[in-house]
Amino acid sequence: MEEVKPVVEKVASSKQLLSNNCTIVADETDFLKLRRQMAAKESDDAMINEAKNYFITKCFTSEQVKNLSALFLNDENKYKFFDAAYSYVSDSDKFSALQKEIKDEYYINRFRAMLRN
Repeated sequence: MEEVKPVVEKVASSKQLLSNNCTIVADETDFLKLRRQMAAKESDDAMINEAKNYFITKCFTSEQVKNLSALFLNDENKYKFFDAAYSYVSDSDKFSALQKEIKDEYYINRFRAMLRN
């Protein structure tokens, strides 16, 4: 009986890692489709809204989020995009590495605060 408990706990913890609002992880086709849809938008806010709509259906890796963030030219909108994506990444343990994409200290601090919550 004691050996069964750790197995049950491992199953529960692995579900928690993937539960981060994730049901299906995006593949390369999904990534390229979202990138095209975002690039077609005329404003950063419209790109973020397009991404939010897509995030409801599929989760993305931190690396995919990083590559999509290249569409944003300033730290404010990059931060807003990261904030929108945070609950929809399949590998939230790697999300903190995206801090390197932000240069402005104000948004770096906001990014760090987001990770703590």
